[in-house]
Amino acid sequence: MNHRKLLYCSIAFAFLAPAFASAQETKQPEKTQDQGQHPAKPAEPAAEAQNQTPPEYLDNRSTPETLIRSYYNAINRQEYARAYSYYAPDNPPKPFAEFQKGYETTASVKVLFGKAEGEGAAGSAYWSKPVAIESTGKDGKMEVFNGCYRLRLANPAIQGVPYLPMSILDGTLEKSDKSLEESVPEGCEAP
Repeated sequence: MNHRKLLYCSIAFAFLAPAFASAQETKQPEKTQDQGQHPAKPAEPAAEAQNQTPPEYLDNRSTPETLIRSYYNAINRQEYARAYSYYAPDNPPKPFAEFQKGYETTASVKVLFGKAEGEGAAGSAYWSKPVAIESTGKDGKMEVFNGCYRLRLANPAIQGVPYLPMSILDGTLEKSDKSLEESVPEGCEAP
């Protein structure tokens, strides 16, 4: 009889242990004044930016917008080699070390889009994509920029190996004194 009780207890434990462990993992300790932060006071911007969980990984080159979202996703995750890979291999913006150094004080970037203008020519499709970005530095300082990215996709049906996905040809951004939402250009020059 004792073996049955032991068996039932073991089975019950096997079913309840994962739920108990999950509940323990999600429980966060409460902050107190002794930990250096008042419960009602928000964290300082620089500290908040440094302690944020990176955004979920995004790598999508299907459209001009998803490619640029993926580019800034890589910047936000500090995956600079991946960000650099979104540029056309025959037209990098600058040497990689210099590119990476340009983002060393960037904590995060938000991006908004205008309507892409596209055209086809000589077996490739080209787009101009208007953007506005809000860059937050590791010091908490926020700046807004706007401009355009030019993108290219060689016709997938006629490409060989290695296959080259849609890529950024170049981009121009200028500082804006307006809000992020007001800074999105209405359009860009034809690609």
